[in-house]
Amino acid sequence: MREYHLSKSDIDAVMQRIKDRWPKHISMGMKRPKTLRIIEMDDGSIDDNSILVGDDIILVVKDGIILPFLSMQLLGSLPSVKVDMGAVKHVCNGASVMRPGIVSMDEFEKDSIVAVKDERYGKCIAVGIASVSSDDARSMSKGVIIDNKHYIGDRFWNECKRRGML
Repeated sequence: MREYHLSKSDIDAVMQRIKDRWPKHISMGMKRPKTLRIIEMDDGSIDDNSILVGDDIILVVKDGIILPFLSMQLLGSLPSVKVDMGAVKHVCNGASVMRPGIVSMDEFEKDSIVAVKDERYGKCIAVGIASVSSDDARSMSKGVIIDNKHYIGDRFWNECKRRGML
């Protein structure tokens, strides 16, 4: 595991990737962090299995996608799906969110970043990428709706917990 600070140009590149991928109302409101530290979980590149830590921001990089960490306040601004309590255990073990487990959903497009919340408390338990749009998902009775990328208890969560960042 390697840890180092990103250069100003690398921070700018990260912020550009966020602006290109995240919903405009969120990315436009984000301030550019003065410093950004990367924690590489594997001996790979910035594009896979990394945690980015900056001024009041924690991000996860998984499969080349920059996602907000589960403790981030901005998760409330993302489109979300609520899953029944029977699905929570599976989602928190890394399973994709399947249509039968969803009890409600906001509007979202295919390939959007979507928060996954539990039905009882409304707490965010995962963040993933939409496999289909919400319109298509509503007409489905089975199948994958959200590809789970970051969830409570995953290696990113546990590393931040170990470092006292939660």
